[in-house]
Amino acid sequence: MSSDAFSEKKKSISNHMSLPKMLTNTLDQMHEPYAIKDINSRYIYANRAIAKLVGLSSPDYMLTKQESELESRLTESQYIVDEWQHQDRIVVQNHKSITMLEIHLQQLNHPYIIRKLPFYDDGGHCVGVVLHSKSIENFNLNKYIKINAPSSLLLNKPDEFFNEPECEFVFLKLQRMSNKEIATVLQLSYAAVDEQIGKIYEKCDVTHTDDFIEFCERRNYHRYLPESFIQQKGNVFKKDNNFII
Repeated sequence: MSSDAFSEKKKSISNHMSLPKMLTNTLDQMHEPYAIKDINSRYIYANRAIAKLVGLSSPDYMLTKQESELESRLTESQYIVDEWQHQDRIVVQNHKSITMLEIHLQQLNHPYIIRKLPFYDDGGHCVGVVLHSKSIENFNLNKYIKINAPSSLLLNKPDEFFNEPECEFVFLKLQRMSNKEIATVLQLSYAAVDEQIGKIYEKCDVTHTDDFIEFCERRNYHRYLPESFIQQKGNVFKKDNNFII
């Protein structure tokens, strides 16, 4: 498609969603990645920074498309595409922002944090999702990862079933760590870890690790990265979901 055709396509989409020129002109100048999706998870705006992040030469190639239609280095599987679209639906339905840590170990040198916020029209109706990303250069999950973690990790707790201290044990147990390994990572005694894991299993009404894993996956806890694991030197995230330097 010619550059003129792309421009017309972009103009048509912007007019349909009534994207203010002031908004798009501002986001075009941002060095950090920004994008806007409609209610069907199709991109209606993308700046050059986000195109570079996903490995495309121009943001025009993202317009009107869902991730499954992009030839992007980050859409390495349908699984991750489905998860991203699920996140979009949560934001639209709940009118609340969510924050993710994207690691994509085989595709990127550094993980990045992406925050998704509801996008409203002039009538106050949620008509899509705004995406804002920030790269993290000084961040290492190796201490907590024993098996392959999901490429997209929640930084918002999926519900209130587990409290935050319990989530530390849950995450490590979901990494198939033994109680002895968990004790080493959390710098606790084996007895303390064994007791806490027993209480968590009782809370979930399970007695076997496989049943515990299934329980946590149903509630999306296998994607939740506990707050304490990201409060490290060089981190750019804090509890209120604001990016910090």
